[in-house]
Amino acid sequence: MRKYIEIFKYSLKTKLAFIFDYLVSIFSYAIHIFVFNELWDYILQGKAVAGYTKKELIWYIIITEFVVYATNKSYKRIAEKVRNGEIANMLVKPINFLVYTIAEQFSVLIKVGVNFIFGIMLGLFMAGAIDVCVESIIITIISLIISIFMTILIDILLGIISFYTEENQSFYLIIQKLIFFAVFIPIEFYPEWAQKILFCIPLLYSVYAPGKIFVNFDLQASLILLLKQFIAMLVILGAVIITYKKGVKKINVNGG
Repeated sequence: MRKYIEIFKYSLKTKLAFIFDYLVSIFSYAIHIFVFNELWDYILQGKAVAGYTKKELIWYIIITEFVVYATNKSYKRIAEKVRNGEIANMLVKPINFLVYTIAEQFSVLIKVGVNFIFGIMLGLFMAGAIDVCVESIIITIISLIISIFMTILIDILLGIISFYTEENQSFYLIIQKLIFFAVFIPIEFYPEWAQKILFCIPLLYSVYAPGKIFVNFDLQASLILLLKQFIAMLVILGAVIITYKKGVKKINVNGG
């Protein structure tokens, strides 16, 4: 375990050296929120839709975009390790490649911290304070932690798909567009038949769950949603483990 902690610390120091990049990237975050602030202001005109007011929708987007912007998008680097054979060298070392990659990816906490502070400031400025309670804050934080871990797993899954394909950019675009179904508007905005489909897609819980819990809090419903999010995380984790093990077996059969 100590070696993985050291990997995390080293990756964290590396990311700290480029923190200015994060400060610049948050302008894109701000532009998205500003555009939707104006859009919902024009569309709603003081009314509520699907149980959401304009203020709640802006905070929903702030939370969901926070998760989206938290990702390192390092699937390309992971894929490169698979394609150039670097992973074969790592497999003979006394480390688990998956745990190593997760430890390395958790350096995203720097970006998470910057985005979290900026997101709260942006929400207070554009939408104003939203009613919260201790329970909603605690459950939202737990949900966000699960969401960050889910984004890391999705990134890893995209990377190790390179065991089977030459290029994984197309898979990234597909997953990105799927996630966007729940980023800019809550799933409740879709027709009932579409909601049934969207609620069956594990990827969407990485953004929908924390946003829904924070802005439309109900203790019982939020706990159920948190449980569903945890199950969705386990499904993605299972996909990562299965894909990785089959990929490693493929390398071993072919002699590295």
